[in-house]
Order: sequence, then structure tokens, then C-alpha cells
Amino acid sequence: MKKLIYLTLILSITSLWSGCTKEDIDLYSGMDALYFSQQWGVATFENNIDPTGGGKNMQQAYSKIGFGGIAQSDSLLRLNIQVAGSVKDYDRPFGIEVVNDSTTALEGIEYELVDPEEDAIIRAGQTRTLVRILFHKTERMNDENLMLQVRLIPGEHFVLPFDTAGYGKMPIIHTSASLLNEYNHLNLDPSIHNIFINNFLVSPPGWVDNFMGIWSETKMRILLDTTNERLGWTIDTWNDNANMWPPATRYTMAQTLLAEYLLEQYNKGREYWVLDPDGTMMWCPSSLLPWGEDSRPEYM
Repeated sequence: MKKLIYLTLILSITSLWSGCTKEDIDLYSGMDALYFSQQWGVATFENNIDPTGGGKNMQQAYSKIGFGGIAQSDSLLRLNIQVAGSVKDYDRPFGIEVVNDSTTALEGIEYELVDPEEDAIIRAGQTRTLVRILFHKTERMNDENLMLQVRLIPGEHFVLPFDTAGYGKMPIIHTSASLLNEYNHLNLDPSIHNIFINNFLVSPPGWVDNFMGIWSETKMRILLDTTNERLGWTIDTWNDNANMWPPATRYTMAQTLLAEYLLEQYNKGREYWVLDPDGTMMWCPSSLLPWGEDSRPEYM
């Protein structure tokens, strides 16, 4: 009986396998292909990329450098470039260039390719390389979302065969990616990679309106300046939720400094009053301030 069961199982598996024909698997063949294969959440690839913008370890159509979330003024990005094809026993150089018509970041001031001649080589025995780009924070990143676009030049060893949908089922862009957003510009060409650089601020994880009032980027910049000057805090301090919580401790210190600053500006005269983006007087819960939430300059 056992032999009969085993024989039936083997025949069933064989039948299933025979049903998978060659046409069911779409494989790449031809000259070795080159493409950007950037993945967020991979430590050797990414640095300071927004982790909320896409799935971890998924192919991404763009990268983002967010200086607003780090204390450093420089950020190193490693772009992963992959080969589809065979492994060779010799080095295979290629090229990478900046697409000036689609780039608003300034070379030498806001970005620099660290060593393109050294990085843009698929070494013997390898199928990928990392191209390093160093970014520098500038004042205009506070208000502008700058872009650097780079493009692969295949050279004599490679081709760029993939269209915007990838090759067959090859996951150039993962299927759950949000394609319509302010960053990727609908770029699905794996021979091109867009990098966005800004210094936009976001609300820290432990922010509580009851202690600080409604969050705004304007308020956050004031808090960063005042708490850095008086307390030595950085953006890393604000993002350290374990140490900032509960708000009744550290947030009370920040609340007092903010209220003192707002009152100081208020006493200088109307032209110095600090407003939130919606036109209301910037506010936080404090007995120091002669106005409350949702007050407007015309009410003062």
C-alpha cells in the first residue's frame, strides 16, 4: 500500500512539472544588460532615504536624500547598478552621466560623483557595483525639492534592453509601488535614476499638540534653532522618541523656549510677529503668551 501511495505521489509531481513548459518562464537572453537596481532598506545601498516611501527591499524608480531628518550636512548615496547576464573573469567598465536638462542640483556645490571611473566598473566575478554620490546641504533645499538625474552609458560590454515595463516579469519596479507621486516623475526607465534632495522637515515621532500646539515646518525650524542654541539638541534628539517621551519632560523645556522666543518677537512690534503658514499667530500652550490657539494678527 505504501509503495502504491509513493508511486501515485511521484506520478502527480511529474505531471505537474511537465505542465510547466519553457514558455511559462520569461528569461533574459542576449548581450549582458545593465540597469539601476536601487532598493530601499538595504544598508549597503541606501543612506538617509525616506523609509516610508516604498516597500523595504523592493526595486525603486528614485532615491530621496532628506536632510530634514538628519543632523549631518553631507549624505553619501550608493546607487546599485546590476547586470542581467553572465559573470565574466575580467573587469567591464561602463559610463554614468548627469542628465543636465533634468537636473536642478548644482554640481560641486550640492552634489559630486565621488569616483565615477573607479565605481563604474563591473569587476571580474561580479554582477553589480555601487556608484557613490555625495550630497551637500544648502539653504535653498529648505524650500526647493532639487533633482539630480543620472543615466547609464552601456559601453562595449553591455546593452540597455529593458523598456519601461521591464523585461517580461523582471521586477524593475515592484508592483505595489505608488507611481503617481511628486518624486518619481513616472520614470520607469531602468537606465535612468532620479535622486531628489531637500531639507524639508517632518513632525518628530513624539510630537503632541497639547504640549507644543499645531506642528508646522516654520515652528519646527524655530525649535531646532532655539533648542540647539540653549540645550544642544539636534534633529536626532527630536527624532529619538524613546528619550523625548513622555512629552511632559523634554517637551516642557522646548515649550518654554518657544514661548519666550515668540513673546520676544511680539514685543518688537507687529512686523516681527511670527505667523504659521495659515496666517495665524504661532502659538503653544504657555502663560507667557497673550494670545491663544487660532488667533490672527488682526485680532491682536
